[in-house]
Amino acid sequence: MRILWITHDIFDAFSPYVKGNPTKGRPWIAPLFYSIYKQDGVKLAVLTPVVDGKEQKCTIDDIIYYSVGIEEKGNVTPMNNKLANKYISAINDFRPDIIHVHGTEINFGLLRKYVNANIPIVCSVQGIIPPCFEYLKYSVANIDINKYRSIKNRLGRGGVNQAFRKWKRYIPIEKEIYRLNQYFIGRTLWDKAYVAAFNPQARYFHGEELLRDEFYNIDWNPESCERHRVFISSSEYALKGFHVLLKATSILKQKYPDIKIVAPLSSVRPHFSIFLDYLISEDYNNYLKKEIDRLGLQQNIIFQQRLSAAEMAAEFKKAHVFALPSFVENSPNALGEAMIIGVPSVVTPVGGITSIVENEKSSLFFPSGDYVMMAHQIDRLFSDDKLAFTISKNAKSIAGKRHNIVETTKQYMETYAAILKSHKEQYN
Repeated sequence: MRILWITHDIFDAFSPYVKGNPTKGRPWIAPLFYSIYKQDGVKLAVLTPVVDGKEQKCTIDDIIYYSVGIEEKGNVTPMNNKLANKYISAINDFRPDIIHVHGTEINFGLLRKYVNANIPIVCSVQGIIPPCFEYLKYSVANIDINKYRSIKNRLGRGGVNQAFRKWKRYIPIEKEIYRLNQYFIGRTLWDKAYVAAFNPQARYFHGEELLRDEFYNIDWNPESCERHRVFISSSEYALKGFHVLLKATSILKQKYPDIKIVAPLSSVRPHFSIFLDYLISEDYNNYLKKEIDRLGLQQNIIFQQRLSAAEMAAEFKKAHVFALPSFVENSPNALGEAMIIGVPSVVTPVGGITSIVENEKSSLFFPSGDYVMMAHQIDRLFSDDKLAFTISKNAKSIAGKRHNIVETTKQYMETYAAILKSHKEQYN
């Protein structure tokens, strides 16, 4: 079986050879790719667009890596013939039996209009822009975000308003992707519902994801963690609800003055002066800094930037609680990472979360935006080691099954085979 993946982010093996400005991220994709590579009878290739790049082909350990050059924002605009032909050139060179597109929030799915109809394309669902757009509005509904805009934001660069504009422009493109394509892979009841709403004739396949190797062999326990330390996977976007956690922390600090909140993927710069913040910082970051000062949390917040997998795993293990105050999520990999390690979590039961954890058994729930209830649920885990360990044990058991390497790989191979069989019957 010849399988071509199309992804937004460059794989590490190909990265040293790529010309241009490739993006790196979505690290959960690579483990599944290389696990599929080990299967008998499989020939794999991966195709990645690179801003200001060029068309390249490189074979490393019997895997073919392709890149195509695109303009900035070329992944989130309608696809034209010139760009499509770059993809088609690589597709014709590899001659895949099936193409696996990763993410509908990137425009790869539009290739269905250009690729030979005999070749099936399956799209993995990651984020879904239309509901995220609505929940982004909800996440800042109680914040006068314009008050915190920097000069850069006022000039139309960055900030919450730019995210609104970008997502609003992309919504018709994503809906077109759902309309054009026939096969989708998802992981939650939430994404299954949206696939059905956008395309009632689509075929939906369930497919879990694998985690990075560093997370599989670490065990959390309440005795070795740092007491009253809360880890959140991101403070970068209002949609992730870090501001809700700040308000919950101000309540918890009355009982736990030593509480620490650790937030990676942060672009907040605590050392920036008021002048620099006003000049170039993002509006949401400026708001967070004001809130931290207003709530007196300067000594309780630890901002970090991008962490390696090993560093992330170490932070999870060190934490007393993992917090996920998002206003919407599909299947957040950070929650999977927390669960496989066994960190007890407090989460909002939004989007696909309820397909992953169960309240009072493998996590503790609180309504999105409700910082009082969030504080209460964190307090329960801080003060009750028996409860924390039960939540930890149950979550770890669930994650061990969801992210099992052998079973997940088998799941995808069976999905590819089913799609090939169905497509052949339909088009031949």
